[in-house]
Amino acid sequence: MQYHKTLGITQGIAMTVTTFVGTGLMVVPAMSVTQAGSFAFYAWLLTAIAVVPVAFVFALLGSRYPSAGGAASYIGRVFGKGAERAAGWLFLSIMLVGPAVAIKIAAAYLGILLGVSADYSLSLSIATLVVMMIFAIAGMKNSANFQTIVVVSLITVVVALFLMSGVLDADNLTQVPTSFTDATTLFWAAGTIFWCFLGIEVMAHMGAEFKRPERDFPIALLGGITLVVALYIMTVLMIAHHHTYGNEVTNSRSLALLVSAVFGEKYQFAFALGAYVIAFSNVGVYILGFARMIQSMASQRALPHYFAKLSSGGTPVRAVSLVGGVSLLSIVAVEVFGTRMEWLIEMTNGSFLLIYTFTCICALRCFSGLSRAVALIGLFACLAMAVFIGVNMLFALVMFALAYLWEKRKSSTTRLPDAEFHVE
Repeated sequence: MQYHKTLGITQGIAMTVTTFVGTGLMVVPAMSVTQAGSFAFYAWLLTAIAVVPVAFVFALLGSRYPSAGGAASYIGRVFGKGAERAAGWLFLSIMLVGPAVAIKIAAAYLGILLGVSADYSLSLSIATLVVMMIFAIAGMKNSANFQTIVVVSLITVVVALFLMSGVLDADNLTQVPTSFTDATTLFWAAGTIFWCFLGIEVMAHMGAEFKRPERDFPIALLGGITLVVALYIMTVLMIAHHHTYGNEVTNSRSLALLVSAVFGEKYQFAFALGAYVIAFSNVGVYILGFARMIQSMASQRALPHYFAKLSSGGTPVRAVSLVGGVSLLSIVAVEVFGTRMEWLIEMTNGSFLLIYTFTCICALRCFSGLSRAVALIGLFACLAMAVFIGVNMLFALVMFALAYLWEKRKSSTTRLPDAEFHVE
């Protein structure tokens, strides 16, 4: 595979920012303040420090071993095809918990638009999913340009809020942890905050696309992550100052409540509409991304070939229907069992983190010198973050173990084509 070397520093920073800014901005800052209080500021800094070396690991791997299979293919290079396919299954298992988060966020803002209470959360979630399914089956394309416009608009609103919020004149919004108990709350928040940095694996495809990667890529990556962290920290400080955090309902609507507190209630509706569009778009990314993965796996006979069929317009209708059905069961189960949103986020984080951990181990095997040192730091960062996530790492560990045992059992009876799972 030959990458087109077209990126400069500015484009690299823009791509980094758009990768890490999305629905996380609408709920995770409020959740981090709820969890860590005035220590939330340092929880964000700690998470950013952990993310940087892992991002560089993917960038180094992408530039030296380009592959459409991404992280799963790197795992297969070192651990074998069984582990590669198990990693593909682990990515797919995220469908059980990840979409429910984005759908619940969208439902919260749809509730504001319709003027109804949180008691209608399940109905609004199902309605959002159904409409999204209709668009997906009709062949809706996720436009990169649309995504960029949405993200830029959200950033503009946050910056405007910050300048008008009075945070610059506020006191006691941040506090340095001074005891083990303080540090524990900070680490707990970091395990949730990691959600906002999912997508690090995209860096595997960025590094090789710079005109001068040795000079420009590190600057773009560090500059982009710095801007992302600054954006999130501004939001954290505003939420803490105006007290738009607390329970799950308040956290889900925190930015709309913040807009109302700073600009007035009449602007809340307009922001809620924009926020719903952003969340709706993110749900679309989840559904279509998982559907493409299912279609790819079905075409390789890793799943029933029934799901490999495409419509005349090129849409994986059957795969989309499967994702929609699983997502429906997920959001109903979440409502019935009262599953907290941070648990869903941390289970999703754990799945990605396990993949990142294996990838860093692969980098240790593939690299030497300075690159190997970066991989070692990245591995330590992943292990530390796994400790922060705690018991919710069990979801990822169990799913990967079951998938690996399943693949080993299959390989002992029949030989699958040596094809890569294409994780999008």
